[in-house]
Amino acid sequence: MREFEILVRGCFDAERLLVSYDESLRMPCTRTDEECIEACWRQKLQEMQQRGATLYDGALYRLVDWEVGLDGRLSLALGATSYKEYVASRDMRFARGRGRRELSNPLAVCSVIETADGQLLLDQRRGVDVYEGRYHVIGGFCESERDRNSAGQPDLFGAILREIREETGLQDEDIARQLCLGLVYDLATPHPELCFLSCLRIPLEEVKQRKPVDREVERLLPLPARAESLRSFLFTYHGQISATGEPALLFYGGWRFGEAWYAETLWRLT
Repeated sequence: MREFEILVRGCFDAERLLVSYDESLRMPCTRTDEECIEACWRQKLQEMQQRGATLYDGALYRLVDWEVGLDGRLSLALGATSYKEYVASRDMRFARGRGRRELSNPLAVCSVIETADGQLLLDQRRGVDVYEGRYHVIGGFCESERDRNSAGQPDLFGAILREIREETGLQDEDIARQLCLGLVYDLATPHPELCFLSCLRIPLEEVKQRKPVDREVERLLPLPARAESLRSFLFTYHGQISATGEPALLFYGGWRFGEAWYAETLWRLT
């Protein structure tokens, strides 16, 4: 059973990913909803404290709408939300009776990272709110206070570069090429996520010398960037990979190994 829905699949560089932003486009809330959000947040803070982990309520971008135009460009309409609202969206006390578009829907980004000597970088998470211990690719939520360009608009390529720096210690100059490969929706912990590919200029041994800023990644795990190695990993660990990490790896496989590989692997994971 899949934990994700594929919304868009393609190949979008920075010029073909268009973003509009309207801070007023928030999750609809009544006074009763706001009280429920606060109750959900207090409960989550207590749970994380018991686990010895921290949680903070950051300002996030909310995905409102998306469209692929006739020119092949992906357009995203963003509004505003917060991590507190996202926590409530995952709680049935709040989410019951709401359609998907009525939820918080914070936009996240993740990236498959391919080293110069043909290795993919996977990770296992620790001290995080969701998917702790599962395999994932590097990623996190887009933070509206940090992930902006010089004009003050959302910078989604910048967001994934920030996540890579924080979680691996890799610098922007270590990356030779970066593409967005699609948009997916996490059905298990409802939110949308942009899936990227980052091709490095440096080999795995140099990656190992980098020092990450944060401690979310328990360890980086290399996987040979070969068709059968990737397929075997997906089949072996299906259900132990995060809901957005799996489609990110599938998108990479389709980009690297072709449509037949992608179609057969996706079908066999159903």
